[in-house]
Order: sequence, then C-alpha cells, then structure tokens
Amino acid sequence: MKAGEKVFLIGVVSVICIVLASLPTNEISRPWLGEESPVDWDNVVEDPDRIIDLDWVGIVNMTNGQDGCWMERNLEEKFNLKINPIFFDTNGFNKRLPLMLAGGDVPDVMWTGDPLGLISNLNHGFIMEVPYELILKHAPTYVHYLNKYGRAAWLYSQSDGKNFGLPTFMSHQGGPRIGAWRLDWLRNVGIERIPETIDEMHDALYAIRNNDPDGNGEKDTYGWNPAIWHWSVFFAEIFSAYDVLAFDFVEVDGDVIWGGITPGAKEALKTISQWYAEGLIDPDFLLVTNSSKDQRFVNCKSGYTFPLDPVIEYDVDVSGTNAYMIRQYAPNSEVVPAPPLRNAEGKRRGRSWGGAAHVMQFGKHLEKDPEKVIRVLKMFEAIAKDEKLYVETSSGKEGLHWAQDPKTNKMNLLPPYADEELARTRELIKDGGFYSYFHFPSDLSVEYREKYLDPDVIDFWNTNRNPDWAMVNVLGKTDIVKSAGRYINGLRDFQMAAMTEIIVGSKELDSFDEFVVEWKRRGGELILKEANEVYRMRDRVFEKVGAL
Repeated sequence: MKAGEKVFLIGVVSVICIVLASLPTNEISRPWLGEESPVDWDNVVEDPDRIIDLDWVGIVNMTNGQDGCWMERNLEEKFNLKINPIFFDTNGFNKRLPLMLAGGDVPDVMWTGDPLGLISNLNHGFIMEVPYELILKHAPTYVHYLNKYGRAAWLYSQSDGKNFGLPTFMSHQGGPRIGAWRLDWLRNVGIERIPETIDEMHDALYAIRNNDPDGNGEKDTYGWNPAIWHWSVFFAEIFSAYDVLAFDFVEVDGDVIWGGITPGAKEALKTISQWYAEGLIDPDFLLVTNSSKDQRFVNCKSGYTFPLDPVIEYDVDVSGTNAYMIRQYAPNSEVVPAPPLRNAEGKRRGRSWGGAAHVMQFGKHLEKDPEKVIRVLKMFEAIAKDEKLYVETSSGKEGLHWAQDPKTNKMNLLPPYADEELARTRELIKDGGFYSYFHFPSDLSVEYREKYLDPDVIDFWNTNRNPDWAMVNVLGKTDIVKSAGRYINGLRDFQMAAMTEIIVGSKELDSFDEFVVEWKRRGGELILKEANEVYRMRDRVFEKVGAL
C-alpha cells in the first residue's frame, strides 16, 4: 500500500458521528435560554409517601437489561418509585433518541455522554435548570465524591453560569492508559526489562523487527502495529513521553492551548516518523480497526500494542483475553503490561480520561413536577452514603446474586445467576462486566477497593496505572466549548491526517508549522478563544459547589 493511500484511509478510521449535536439550533428563537427557572424550589414539598413514576434513560450499552429486574425493584422499594427503563446501545442513543425528543417524547431522567449533547438538548428546550444550591442541599455526600474524583464534570452541566443536570464521575479513571509487551520476545532478543524511555522503546522495537524474536528464521515481525482508529489512542503514549496531550486542551502559563500544535508535539512526530522510516512500525497500521484485540499482536506479528488496560487481558487462564489467545499461537508466550514511558525528567506520563464522566439531565416538563428531581437527588445521596446500597445498585445482593471469595476478595456470581444470560436479562443489568451504571452512573469502587478488589488487581493498578502519572484535559472534555459542534471533529480528522502524512514521509517534518497555521484557520483559533473563556469561568463554578 502506498503512503498516499494510507493517508486517505485516515479519514475513514477517524470519523465520529454526533447526530444529536448536529441538529440545527437557533438560540435567538429559544426565549427560555435567558429566563429564570419557573420553579420556586424553596416552596417545593416532596412527599415521601407519593409513588413517583420515572421514565429513565440510563447510560448506554446496558441493552441486555430488563424492566422489573432485581436492581430496579430494590430501588423502587427503597425510594417509593416506579422506574420505566429505556435501554439504548450507542447507535440507538445517537439516532433513535433524537427522534424521540424531537417528537415530544422527553424522558424524566436522561443520561448524556458529552457536553455537546447537553447543549443541544438545552437549545432545543428538552431539559430544565437544576440549581447548584438544590444539588448541594439534597445530595451533599454525592457532591463530596464528585468534587473529589471528577470536579471538571461541573463544566459539562453548565451553560452561561447556570446548571442543567447532575454531573457524574468515575473514581477509577484517574490512572493513565497503558500498553503491553511480549516479554518472551524481549528476552529472545536480549532485553531483560520493560522499556521505560523513548530510547529504550526504540531499541526494543528495532530488535523485535530485526533480530527474529519468534525464531522462525524470517524477518516477518514488526515492533508495533499502532491503533489509531480514535484520536485518543493516536500514538498517545509517545506524545505523553514528550509531555504532550495532542488532542486535548492543556494549560501553559495560565492560558489554555491545544496540545497538538505545541513544539513538543512536533518533537514527538519527529521520533515517530524516524521509527517508521526505520521499518519498526507495521506499514499497514492505518488498516487497524476499532477492536478490543490487536490482531497483529494476537497473531504474533508485532511485539507491542497500545492500549491494553484491563488487568484481565493479561490472564492466560481466561478464554478470549489477549494473553490467552496469543498462547494458542505461542505456548510459551508472556504478555506483560507496559507502564507509561518516562519523560525527559524521568517521570512517567500517560494520557487519562480523568474522573469527570457524564451528566444526568431532567426533562423540562418536570418544571411542573419538581418533586421528581428532588427524589432522584435523594436517591443518589443515599447510594453515595450507604456502602451496602451502592454495592447492591452496582452488583446485586450479596448472598443472593454473589458471594465473596475470602482469599481474593473476588465477587463471584452464584447459581443460577452465574449463567450470564440469566444474570443479565432477569435480575442484573450488566455491560459484560460485573458492574452496572444504569441507575447510578457514577463509581465509588476506589473507596471500597480494599474490600472488594483482589489485592493482585490493586497491585496491578498501583504498579502500572498510578494516578500520579496521569495527564488530563484541563477542561475535562474538548467539546465543552460552544463551537465544538461545528469544528472539533473536522479539526481532529485534519490533525490526524496531517500528522500521519508526516509520520509516513508524505510530507516533511517542517510542514508541521503549516499545519498549525491551517488548524487555527479551520476553527482552532475560535475554540481556543472559547476554551480560555471557560477556563477563566471554571473557578467560579467550582467555588459555587465547593470544589476549589
């Protein structure tokens, strides 16, 4: 495949569709955007004896859940609710939900994954204001954890200083993403430890490419077959080693800038392009698709992969994991995690999503029934305060659905719920793992990890994904700025294409300077202006919720 053809493919593998955010809006014709909330919250009386019906759109990809499952019944009984769940996969959420909303079928409670979704719903009049003071009054414990693990999420739910939802957080997302090496291959080529620096990684990739690590007498292995199907994994570990978040907002000397247009980004591209020119990178890397399995890595054709985060993927005894599948080709193989590389100062650095997650919104029609909002806030507060209720909401009932191994702390499903299909469709709502985020889309696992996580899992995180090494977007998410819906996807695609041209040698490294000028002209200048406006407003929001 020619370099030009590879560059063309970048436009295919990097496309991200956001249907709801693309619906046309005209803020001038939306008079409610500037109006005060019609709800007099000081005089709203919530009757705990009233049974409240809630149409509930939870987090996506819990499609195997069923109305009436145990998790749902448990919350209904404790909080006098009747929950009517609406399940979506990602495709349904992006395409079917906008049609529901446009047709007037607005749920009472509705999850959204990105700030753009909330802004679109706000501009179309689908959601209501939820004052900061109301959340602090009815869910102070929840707010405490939100501020601790994901305070940037408060920026996702605000618009012009007002709040329009309940932010959510993921306590376990503080650690950076990691890659993996074939340790047996490293040893076969004379390398005894996992590479820790850019130079050591280069030497390892070179040896794997040139020194026949699989011992078959042929030069048929590559050091690395990078996955670049999404901007967040586009050579992220190399950029991080140069202290760069290439597709995120970062703070430098009090200003917000775009990591991908900094001198550090150019230095990282210089290194990657040199590796490509040396033949260390599989020339067909642009064909890598969105998959949990790097096929060249699994098929023993490359010695390094990124990302490979879950600890279970390194378990050779679990069918379907990377380590297990590689063993089918190479019985003596050993797959080991690759902690983030060290920067020039010797500190490990790796990109992390951070703990700020998403937003739960409330339909605008609840302005006429605000008791529902208060009931939901009280439910979230109770779950945040009560360890047992949190575990039940996320994993089911101990002794009925699961039992804990006293030696490893592992929570094992009990018969008949150990049957995956039964567990998913009749009693538990799961996404393929053990936890559910459908009713409580925040995570407190870090608070309880000593009780419920295997010590080996904790050691894996501390050793390979330490939060102290994490680099995060200074504003949480890029699409927090108002013009993101118009520009950000195009800018990301343009950046990936321009950088790929440099990497594969279609353009010289000095073309980076032209890319920076063009990136700004295509809308980058505007989103940087808006990002700095949000940054200057950020502390005012944090002060209101006690997150400074």
